[in-house]
Amino acid sequence: MTSLNNQAAWQPKARTRSLQVGPGPTPSPNEHEVVIQVAYAAVNPTDWKMQDTPYFELEYPFIWGNDVAGTIVQLGSEVTQFKVGQRVIGHCDSLLTRKATNAGFQLYTTVREILVAEVPDSLPLANAAVLPLSVSTAASALYVQLDLPFPSLSPKSTGKRIVLWGGSSSVGSSAIQLAVASGLEVLTTASEANHDLVRSLGASQAFDHRDPDVIDQIASLLRQGDYVVDCIGSADTQAKCGQILGRIGGGTLPVMLWPQAGLPENVRAVFVNGLDPGMVDLDVGNAVWRKFIPEALAAGKFQAKPDPRIVPGGLEKVQEGIDILRQGVSAQKVVIDISQD
Repeated sequence: MTSLNNQAAWQPKARTRSLQVGPGPTPSPNEHEVVIQVAYAAVNPTDWKMQDTPYFELEYPFIWGNDVAGTIVQLGSEVTQFKVGQRVIGHCDSLLTRKATNAGFQLYTTVREILVAEVPDSLPLANAAVLPLSVSTAASALYVQLDLPFPSLSPKSTGKRIVLWGGSSSVGSSAIQLAVASGLEVLTTASEANHDLVRSLGASQAFDHRDPDVIDQIASLLRQGDYVVDCIGSADTQAKCGQILGRIGGGTLPVMLWPQAGLPENVRAVFVNGLDPGMVDLDVGNAVWRKFIPEALAAGKFQAKPDPRIVPGGLEKVQEGIDILRQGVSAQKVVIDISQD
């Protein structure tokens, strides 16, 4: 693929807030990867957090970006379920593999095929770009950490309830839909302005996370053996989720932040790694990415939510998008229009 004129938004060194656009790495996919020409790339909290206070050391310059939507332009030698020209979404693995080729904020990115799904013509790529990391992270929480039944277009009720704290977030939006497709009744928290959104995704009840009685309200509706997931990832939300789960007998609490101190003794917080379904727990990746997501998108049974907040202007605008998310958004996901010059 040396004929590809790749460009990328590079982080020149650690802890800087000024990306530099320049020549990108030449794609060289292994047998189980595909190369995607990126049309849209979404911004996630990990992008600004890695920019400000990296979780671990990296060799710089580096490229951020987890979520992409675009068109397949090359297939690895063992990839048979995709073809060149297909519209797809993909979850990039660069933060764990340390491969700049596998990052999202560039014109051409390389993605392992188990984390790629076809996008139907009815779904705009800009909307589809909000999904990849949220789908993987929600799947890791529900199926790796909680071992729930895999999702289905015709789920059977488990008789269980699950609390998803932060249902209007990106992870929350996918987690609601996956949990419903796994036969659970979903209770969730969101600002009142977003209650209609989370109900439209399948939540049976929505609670205002700012209500001082919200923990009592939710806990009173649960029984031992029900589930709780923190989809936000702050010390405050983790503590509140821990209180709820502790009251109903405890158990495993999937969290988006490293487990904090001070949780009830009967609660075991576990950090959710969104790449587990594609790198470790391949049965989850197979059930969710290869089977359910493409089927559900094609059938109109899985919504690409929250809505994208599109930042036009190509790679030069990636830093602007990261800065927007750093300031905070509600029921939106920042998406960069990479295809523009």
